[in-house]
Amino acid sequence: MNNNPITNLAITTALWLTLLPGIASAQNTITNAITDDNHQTSQQAQIFLQAGDLTSIDPLYINFHPQQLSLEEENMKQLKKWIKNIKKTGLPIHIYSYATPPISRRDMTSKSAQHMAIRKAFNRAIDTQNALQSEGIPIKLIALHAIGAKSNNPTDQLHITIRNIY
Repeated sequence: MNNNPITNLAITTALWLTLLPGIASAQNTITNAITDDNHQTSQQAQIFLQAGDLTSIDPLYINFHPQQLSLEEENMKQLKKWIKNIKKTGLPIHIYSYATPPISRRDMTSKSAQHMAIRKAFNRAIDTQNALQSEGIPIKLIALHAIGAKSNNPTDQLHITIRNIY
């Protein structure tokens, strides 16, 4: 084969020119595949297209006093700051709410204490869902997960993220 640089350039250029129609066709196919009938980008396509932005979004952790049921003003400020990064993505938000059982449970069985913890967790998650809605997040993008106490971490906490943990 000839080692002439001009010949190599000509061959390379010819090869790229023959590939151009295939690349354009592939891009159109990909674009059509990631949009639905209403010309909206699917959720998986959004995640793929916004991967760089989404990796910089950390989950938000809000700790609660065991008797506290609603968000405090400082918690609302944290939540509003976190929402600014999320609003533009249009991705679902998962709220994981953890709550410990009541401390003084003389008349309760362990099942009723666990039930009370889950109710407390659910009330906190509902309060957070209402705050997200008031900031413009559609309810269909909010998933609530009311969980009792975590076995490895017995704190009362909200874990708000765009990832499905379970």
